[in-house]
Amino acid sequence: MPKFKKAEIIRSTSSRGDYVKFYVWNVQKNDLERKRVYIPSKYKTDLEKEAFLKDRKKQINKLLIKGFHIDTERIKIKVEEKAKKERVKELKKEPIEIRRAIDKLVTLREAKKYHKRGISFFKNTMLQFVEWGEKQKQPIRFINDITFKIVQEYQMYLLTDLKNKSKTHNNSLGVISAFYNDCIDQEWVKGENPLEKFDNLPTDYGTKNKPYTNEEVAEMKKYILENDPYLWTIISFIYYSFMRPVELRRLKVGDIDLKQNIIRIAVEQSKTKRYDIIPIAPALLIIITKMNLEQYPNDYFLFNGRKKPSNTQMGENYMSKHFKKVKKYFGFDNDPDYTLYGFKHTACVNWYKAEKDIIKIQKMSRHTTVKTTERYLKSMGLLEDKNAVSMLPEI
Repeated sequence: MPKFKKAEIIRSTSSRGDYVKFYVWNVQKNDLERKRVYIPSKYKTDLEKEAFLKDRKKQINKLLIKGFHIDTERIKIKVEEKAKKERVKELKKEPIEIRRAIDKLVTLREAKKYHKRGISFFKNTMLQFVEWGEKQKQPIRFINDITFKIVQEYQMYLLTDLKNKSKTHNNSLGVISAFYNDCIDQEWVKGENPLEKFDNLPTDYGTKNKPYTNEEVAEMKKYILENDPYLWTIISFIYYSFMRPVELRRLKVGDIDLKQNIIRIAVEQSKTKRYDIIPIAPALLIIITKMNLEQYPNDYFLFNGRKKPSNTQMGENYMSKHFKKVKKYFGFDNDPDYTLYGFKHTACVNWYKAEKDIIKIQKMSRHTTVKTTERYLKSMGLLEDKNAVSMLPEI
């Protein structure tokens, strides 16, 4: 029987009024999670409100006693299986239009809480392909129309007409390949993915999100602590936890576990859509301790524009807007390669130079493969140890 704490009615003077509070077991967090149920606005009178609170308290306690708990992975699987069966049943006997498939896969990504920029990139890339296909002598309309020859022609269009660089070309074909694999998974099309025969073009990943030198960091730290200390707290989280700014915006008070000295990255918070655990570095622990998180509910967002945990998420442009002032002060505001995310790269550089342990960096960066970490480090000029050959034994 999962652990729980019974529901109780809480009297509150806040604008949202009284509510029912209870604690339910969360499988992914391996801990109790606090939940609140507020009175819906449709209940106007005191009698209606009181009746709602009592009924909801009774209903919740019945469910808790029966073993109700939170298991997001299980719920997600059930939802996906049900949706898949419905889609297969609906579309089993008819060929699927590409545009229709795109709309359904976008909806599926939204349900899985993919980041909206990623969804937008997926949709726009696919629509570019569809619009090109519809203008061909034999217009491409259905998923079955996507063949090796068609993709070959589209590849030439990307390289010769649009003059795409290697990375853009690779990303475009990668999206189409992911789309086709999703269509296979949904049983909208049978056979092999024709894009598996295409290799990526050699790519120079450039210097986006340049790492900063220790001297640059020291100068920026002094300036930021004097002018925007809250920004330095954000930078410290990026540096010591290797987290992405978008993940920090989604981070909640309850994700910080000081007893086990870890940060939990929920599935819906992670870019890679995996549940992860990050150890808290000693320097970051000092910063977290000063935030007095015990004063705030677990479901509050850790970062907010008011510079303290809040029930509302930090604005999407808050971090970049504040860091832009720093860039302008130090004279690299016109260089897009210098970013807030560059502090994660700075951490990677410093750690690799200190230990040369690519596996540790892979785990902390939450890369799915060592190959990804290798490419990541190479883009920062690492993995080229000039002194290593001097240690080669003589024969």
